[in-house]
Amino acid sequence: MRSYFLLMVLIPASALIVEDVFPPMLEECYAGQVDKTTTPYDVQTSCLESYLTHMDRNTSAIGLGRDAYNWFDSLGKKLHIRLKRQAKRGYYRLRERKEIRALTEDEREKFFDAVNALKKDTSVSPNKYESFVVMHMGSAESSAHGGPNFVSWHRYFCLLFENALREVNRKSRSVTLPYWDSRADYLMTNREDSILFTEIFLGNPKGVVYSGPFAFWSTLRSTLLRRDVGRSGWPIDPQTIKEVFKKKYHREILTPTAPRGDFANLESHHNMVHGFVGGRDGHMSDVLLSPSDPVFWLHHCFVDYLWEQFRKRQTELGINSETDYPVAPNTGPSHLPNRIMDNLMPTKTNIQGYSNSFTKQIYRYADAPTCKNRCGGAFDGFLFCDKTKNACVSRSRYDFIGVNGFSKVKNWYPPIEKGKRVTVSTSIKNMKPTKQPTKTEMKNELGAEADVLTGTTILSAFSTKENTELTKTSAAPKITKRFKMPFAKPRRRRSVKYTLNGDNLKIGLDINLRMIQKRKSSSLSETSNKLDSLALSPIAITNKHIINRTPGHDEIKQQRTFNITFQTDGFSYSGRHMDYISVDERTLTSESVGVIAFEKPLDGETKAYVRVYDSNGVMCQPSCLVSQSMYKECSGLIKITSESPRMYVDSYNGAFDSEIKPFLRFVCVN
Repeated sequence: MRSYFLLMVLIPASALIVEDVFPPMLEECYAGQVDKTTTPYDVQTSCLESYLTHMDRNTSAIGLGRDAYNWFDSLGKKLHIRLKRQAKRGYYRLRERKEIRALTEDEREKFFDAVNALKKDTSVSPNKYESFVVMHMGSAESSAHGGPNFVSWHRYFCLLFENALREVNRKSRSVTLPYWDSRADYLMTNREDSILFTEIFLGNPKGVVYSGPFAFWSTLRSTLLRRDVGRSGWPIDPQTIKEVFKKKYHREILTPTAPRGDFANLESHHNMVHGFVGGRDGHMSDVLLSPSDPVFWLHHCFVDYLWEQFRKRQTELGINSETDYPVAPNTGPSHLPNRIMDNLMPTKTNIQGYSNSFTKQIYRYADAPTCKNRCGGAFDGFLFCDKTKNACVSRSRYDFIGVNGFSKVKNWYPPIEKGKRVTVSTSIKNMKPTKQPTKTEMKNELGAEADVLTGTTILSAFSTKENTELTKTSAAPKITKRFKMPFAKPRRRRSVKYTLNGDNLKIGLDINLRMIQKRKSSSLSETSNKLDSLALSPIAITNKHIINRTPGHDEIKQQRTFNITFQTDGFSYSGRHMDYISVDERTLTSESVGVIAFEKPLDGETKAYVRVYDSNGVMCQPSCLVSQSMYKECSGLIKITSESPRMYVDSYNGAFDSEIKPFLRFVCVN
């Protein structure tokens, strides 16, 4: 018996329907529900509502567009598929993250190019790079800082960014996120002179960034990227950081169970570096805006490196790092282990960030530069082994010139003035003096490096750390939430006063954006206005009755007819459509056609999740069309694009057009 439920004429529009990747969070939730007292429908609905509410809450709270949110979701899904494929093969190809000064010139350039490509890519709003900055805002301000989720949230955040870099183009597929071992900069006499803050790496250290690969970057709040390196804070201290590795458990190194002022607190060490780079008015000083500066990623990658070293020590001590999630009476609710991470997609719980899968299945770290490993193979003009300190130390900009460093570097980024790159002297000999400083002035400015450069004026573009005129005439970012400087240790060169400015930024959450239909009748007949934004597509439903029924089916048997409901939930939009067909109980097998409704794919594509279930709450198995007449079991999550062939319609006039073949087919057994 074949019955047709729809009383409409469907007028075709060009559109393609394909199966979409099922969200890992939803898949894990479905698999984890083992309560036999609830129906499969109740289990799925509970998981689905949690998932959709989380998506809506995060999107509305931080003002991130759906296009950007869907892109983030796709990054995680692609990784999920890759890991599943590798698991079937029985091995994992791990990416290797290196110290940035140990990268080859080709690796360094690919990394810089990929970062700039994200900045220029406006396929999502405001652009792909700034979308990451937005993800660090909103509720992540408190849930990703000041507690045990600090390390796990940022581990996942950095991984998503690395995945984004790797999908930019063919050249970027080998890109991995480098780390900045700032211990090498701590050991310098004048840390703001580090080779890292020059045209070769990250650009100038002071004021508006006008040199390097990220020169004149505009940020979210319409200010130019800005730094104030060396004014406050300091890089990771190689001596005090050792206190972290004297501990055994996470509760001893993470806030709030580890005091902020304790050198064993890993997050406190992290805060000091933010202050060191951002200073008084640089972006890195602000909790919300700090990802605006690409230094953020290098720094957090190193924090993740340090955490991984701690986890390896735990393993050696017989401690399970995956379950060692610290919870105390003063642990904030947003840092509880089973809470979903704010803003990140696909969603994970806080404790899932403690999984070993990150460094056993996805990436690993090259050893940090040491004298024993020849500073990680870094060029001597970038890092050198200081035998008096038994450690690798960063070269200064002046050291680099003194050792004729430009003879080994081909690609770099001179400053931009009046829209053009400035020609820069690449040796001391070729620098044109305009004013001869005294030896005392050189000593005051350069310290030990003055002995190398005495008698030569250092006024080339390479040695200029700030364009003061540009800094004065450009607006500085408004610091709304400054990183706390927890360590009050006096510095060698000067004493520093640490002040805490700003209050916690509270952002209201627009929850419950989803349209909830209160009755099961079709919304298609209510108003023509609602139809303007909807598209329609047929689905096939096959119902099979079990001959030897269990007692639990007796209630249905006496009804003669019963309903099978189909429900469509928007994943790329906020909306739900529900309808049903009536099936004759006396028929062993029946085939019916229903129509689902979803938002038209006007801006590229629409994602929707379709479920079908009977009156007992038993879910029907979905299959997707894979050829002209063949179906294959699938999840029911579909993606509708504006491509051909024609698989949806967007208007009606009272009859059914049977030429459109249903993409989804559901088999119900009861």
